[in-house]
Amino acid sequence: VSFTHLIGWAVLKALEARPRMKAVYAEIGGKPHVIERKHVTFGLAVDVERAGGRTLIVPNIKNADELDFEGFFNAYEELIRNVKSNSLKPDDFAGTSVTLTNPGTVGTTLSVPRLLSGQGLIVGVGSIGMPTEYEASDPTAMARIGISKVITITSTYDHRVIQGAESGEFLGKVHELLLGGDRFYDELFASLGIP
Repeated sequence: VSFTHLIGWAVLKALEARPRMKAVYAEIGGKPHVIERKHVTFGLAVDVERAGGRTLIVPNIKNADELDFEGFFNAYEELIRNVKSNSLKPDDFAGTSVTLTNPGTVGTTLSVPRLLSGQGLIVGVGSIGMPTEYEASDPTAMARIGISKVITITSTYDHRVIQGAESGEFLGKVHELLLGGDRFYDELFASLGIP
């Protein structure tokens, strides 16, 4: 289980607590509408290198919010296997409503990803590292004063249907869960059958 699995799961659980973050803007008959999505089609941004070039693809997990952690983990891993074997189908990309992107894997501390049509939310994950202002400090001195690694998680959202305070509460919930709130890890371990 990787940090990205845990963060993705925290995003899904935070969406349960803040369902307004699943809203999407759409024009129907030329008029603006808010579409309240019942379920989450969870996109996973994957950086792929093929034929000497890089591309970003975003396949998804359908109804990810209906899965337990083990189901989410297995669906996530199946998606990655399909990416690596180049066996994705058009339906694997259709209907994404929320996306997780992790540019932190290439060293980026902070990212502000761009929304695609049909989505109301993209969560960007930065690298796990020492706070920027302490990067060159002596590790022993930092340990003595209690400085540890951090991660920055951002939320790009469609302001036509989601307000800033809602996004702030959503990110606060992700933070709370990753720190173990609401029995986050207890449920995760139980799902995997780990005592």
